Amino acid sequence: MIKTVNFRTLGCRLNHAESDALQFELQQRGYLIVGRKQTADLTIINSCAVTRQAEAKTRGAVAAARRISPRGKIAVIGCYVQLDPATVAGLDGVNLVLDNSEKYRLLNYIDQLEQERCSIHVASTIEENTFSPAGIIAKGSGTRAHLKIQDGCDYRCVYCIVPFLRGPSRGRDFHACIAEAVRLKEQGFREIVLTGVNLGSYRNGAYGLDDLVAALLQESSIERLRLSSIEPDLVSDRLIEMMQTESRLCRHLHIPLQHGSDAILHRMGRRYRTARFIELAGKITQKIPSVCIGTDVMVGFPGEDETCFREMVGLLERLPIAYLHVFRYSPRPGTAAARLEDSVPDKVKKERSVWLRELGERKRHHFLRRFIGQDLAVLYEKKTKLGLYRGLSDNYITVNVKSDPQIINQIKTARVTHIQAAEAFGELIDG
Repeated sequence: MIKTVNFRTLGCRLNHAESDALQFELQQRGYLIVGRKQTADLTIINSCAVTRQAEAKTRGAVAAARRISPRGKIAVIGCYVQLDPATVAGLDGVNLVLDNSEKYRLLNYIDQLEQERCSIHVASTIEENTFSPAGIIAKGSGTRAHLKIQDGCDYRCVYCIVPFLRGPSRGRDFHACIAEAVRLKEQGFREIVLTGVNLGSYRNGAYGLDDLVAALLQESSIERLRLSSIEPDLVSDRLIEMMQTESRLCRHLHIPLQHGSDAILHRMGRRYRTARFIELAGKITQKIPSVCIGTDVMVGFPGEDETCFREMVGLLERLPIAYLHVFRYSPRPGTAAARLEDSVPDKVKKERSVWLRELGERKRHHFLRRFIGQDLAVLYEKKTKLGLYRGLSDNYITVNVKSDPQIINQIKTARVTHIQAAEAFGELIDG
């Protein structure tokens, strides 16, 4: 009899949003959600397959579930299943396999876990409606909630397997997004993070992302609205202006660059060149000086010689970005890039990724130091082992403070006093 459930979620924020929604539904049906290191009757692994390393992490999560809950059942859902259901089903201990079209029907299959060694459910095509049903909200951490508004992608970057895993771009019903935001606010959340595979491509009828952001700010009383990753060619002037004038829209944009060489961007099939990214970053920081801009970069793409890599390093050093997510290129089956020649040796990829991560640390430290002595409004999320309250500012700075009263899930102003590692420390100035 399945009574206790834990989740292990890998990959992107969208995966986490989907896990949050499933977790909330299970709780509503009477299942007890336990921590990932606790024994459970059922472990649900929401998988990722964007790289070979992500696949390996999914396999590792299955092994960990067997070790922690030797008598428990294991369900693997999501992108790795979409890519290779037979391999996933063949992993020792796996009892249920659901792809991206089936995972929201998880409850329909739980009873089968008692009878069958492994049950595989994979749709012939990725269905249009892969959004959580009405009433199943993305519960999130308790202070911030992820709201999935978009799925799939129509871009065809040659290295990317995501369109094959998630299907074509589609937007959640405009009014359903607003209704869920209202419910999330009623549940006590102070911040909503809009998520999607290609967030900027959101479209529902006549409505685009800018329209949805404006409506969410107007029709809900949520105190903070944050955007997840958005492509450079989809950041509109209207969106920048709203971020400049509307204090509830977080001053934080994650804009994937992927590479700093125009030759490599062309080979990747990206829809912009470095000049466009430089212009965009300059425009944003001119209008919103305290904005946090983060980016993704990839090392080791086929054809990336020393000159191309140095071009990327030079560009990143000049750009007004606050942090980097660095990925090593990993060929994905079925993508056009998997057939490209001029591969980069693994040793070189590792060396270049170390270089870029060190650059990213320097950029982050430089960004944080700008705010010493300044006041930041912070949403506090947890109390650390050191007894400090830790939270996130709207411009994506982790801030730690002392407080006698409990301040979790409250927005309080802190004055930054010093920086340590990649975090800020400060003093509360409003009690």
